Amino acid sequence: MPRFRFLLVLCSIALVACASARRTGIMVAQWDPSKKSGEPTQKVMIAWESESSLTGSMTFTLGPGGQRYVGSYLLLEKTVSHMATQPFYDAWDSASFRDWGAGGIDPWFEPGWGVSVWVDHYDGRVVSTLQGNRGGSARCHFTLKQTNLGIAGGGTGQCQVSDGGLLDVTF
Repeated sequence: MPRFRFLLVLCSIALVACASARRTGIMVAQWDPSKKSGEPTQKVMIAWESESSLTGSMTFTLGPGGQRYVGSYLLLEKTVSHMATQPFYDAWDSASFRDWGAGGIDPWFEPGWGVSVWVDHYDGRVVSTLQGNRGGSARCHFTLKQTNLGIAGGGTGQCQVSDGGLLDVTF
């Protein structure tokens, strides 16, 4: 039994490590500079790195030798709901069911006394604010294709630069 518990703990740690690993990627954007800059439309690469399933960092540079923007992104919550899970526990209160746990602790279900959970709902909206190394700033909004995969699942969006330029983003 101690060996089984050790393997269970080891597998749990491995799953957490895999689930929390940072992910990185590149978004492709078409930059349309402001009319006053006189620069032509250019392709820009936006690099991102996740810090969690909801947050991360982004960076991009506009034009050769241009201003470099660095900032963070956040996956927005649409709603948070409170769900009662009590009905799932009610059937297991009966003494007629055998104990599935070791030492009186049931690893499958908690005691049934009004147990409930908070559930987050995401609709695929992501926002980002970036600061430039020459005093500029940029703000971005994205819509994810697959919310459960985060930015790695792809999507589209737009970034607006403080000088009036726009980036149309696909990833």
